[in-house]
Amino acid sequence: MSSEAIAHRVVADRSACCGYGTCVEICPELYQLQGGLIVLTRDVVPPEWLERAIEGAESCPQSAIVVEPVAA
Repeated sequence: MSSEAIAHRVVADRSACCGYGTCVEICPELYQLQGGLIVLTRDVVPPEWLERAIEGAESCPQSAIVVEPVAA
């Protein structure tokens, strides 16, 4: 089963966010900054955004973003 077939959600820890914005540069459809801190446009990651969502999360120097599979 491919990772695209599994639903994924994104979780952001705003208290850990320092507003670097690398996530926004990589996947602006999902990640945005508001008041200098991360906000998510949605919790569940559309399959077509998954690769960039993971890349954006991994780019965070504070590890404030996690993309995880949703348990069935």
